[in-house]
Amino acid sequence: MKIKRFLGVLLTMLLALGVLALPAGAAVKDTTKDVTLTIYALEASDGSEVTVDASVTGEEITITDKKPVEGASFYLYRVADDEESLLIPDDVTPISTGKTGADGKVTIVIPAAEQGRYLVVENETPENAVGNTVPFLVDLPMVNPEGTDYLYEVFVYPKQMIEDLEILDSDTDVPDPEITKEVSGDNGVTYGDEANIDSYHGQKAYWRITAEVPSNVGEMKIFNVKDVLDNRLIAPKASEVEVKSEGKDIPKSAYQIDISGQTILVKFNPAALTSYKKVQVIFPTAIDISNPDALQTRIENLASLTFTVVEGDIQTDVDTEGETTTETIITTTVEVWTGSIEGFKHDKDNKPLSGAEFTLYSDKDCKKVVAKATSDKEGHFYFTGLEDGVYYLKETKTPDGYQVNNNVLEVKIDGKTKSVVKIDVLNVPKTDLPLTGGAGVIGISLIGAAIVLTGVFIIVLAFKKYRKAGYCAA
Repeated sequence: MKIKRFLGVLLTMLLALGVLALPAGAAVKDTTKDVTLTIYALEASDGSEVTVDASVTGEEITITDKKPVEGASFYLYRVADDEESLLIPDDVTPISTGKTGADGKVTIVIPAAEQGRYLVVENETPENAVGNTVPFLVDLPMVNPEGTDYLYEVFVYPKQMIEDLEILDSDTDVPDPEITKEVSGDNGVTYGDEANIDSYHGQKAYWRITAEVPSNVGEMKIFNVKDVLDNRLIAPKASEVEVKSEGKDIPKSAYQIDISGQTILVKFNPAALTSYKKVQVIFPTAIDISNPDALQTRIENLASLTFTVVEGDIQTDVDTEGETTTETIITTTVEVWTGSIEGFKHDKDNKPLSGAEFTLYSDKDCKKVVAKATSDKEGHFYFTGLEDGVYYLKETKTPDGYQVNNNVLEVKIDGKTKSVVKIDVLNVPKTDLPLTGGAGVIGISLIGAAIVLTGVFIIVLAFKKYRKAGYCAA
């Protein structure tokens, strides 16, 4: 008997969040009621695609086609009622649900005083689970599907990949190969499970997929490495994809590279891999900083290895019933991110100001320029695609009629907590004060000087006439 192992990407929650407001005439939320949340962990049937059942709306439903998952535990984090991020908040003590039972269920009671939105994160997985369930947000209580009332008993149905731990019963069977994925933020110098990218200056993330080559690869018909990129990543050209083993290039005759949209597929010739223990697929991707969603959260990425199952002397790719005899193994999740600064330029009445130029520096003395931006008609200005670190922001051009704001703002970007930093910059109108040498006081001074000179001139003329008339002694 072969190992039947389905490893895969964690499927998204089968959950529809309630709307934020009820229609006119609907029941008012009862803030004195406790709310129960029942999590029903289910086994995903395969890892080929992400599916969402439209029927899952917070109400209890009957599910017969999926097995329950026992031994999963979750943390609940209280977040703001308008929160959309799936990042774990700082300084929030989580509430533990305890573990799901044999029926896959675990129920927790939220006191009436703690009603609101919660981030649900799996903190403990069963021994045979593959990775964690995708985090999700849920409102407690939740608005019912009709939008007419609130549900104080809420049900959610996360799906999770489970590994079938069958024991090999033949010495001829070969253990499945392993596949891993890593990412580098320094052009392939060091690799890990996360990377921070300076996209503004063109830095790219380098991905490295490493797949073991099984000893019976020569008997296989299929040995493919595949990566479906997130839409926030810009796919590479085929010429940018490297295929190596132990740091050396593998001959191009041993594989074929196909790139279609966001899918990168490397098809190996199994017979050409018999002398290799591992193969590596390496390629760069840029982050699409024109996509606002690319700046909000970390971007996850996975890869897969698909190979032919070999059992003794029998091998087929598709049998007469149309069932494949290939297996797909999926890597663990790796992440890449880039940060941004969103600024708002306004006056003391919070009126947006356009035309203000800002310069971003990497040093406190404001000598090393990183980038420049100008506020738009809505008062907004942006610096996108920034690497984690401390920056210094200074206003270098002020809107007409307003005083310069000489404050230097220190801005810290940390993708582990928050990749988008929002700031406000205030300007006040110019004023002409008499004691400060304004244009008004200068004009008055000139007029006064002219009056004095005219008076002196008149006095001199009068004095001459007076003498000429003999009113003064010689």
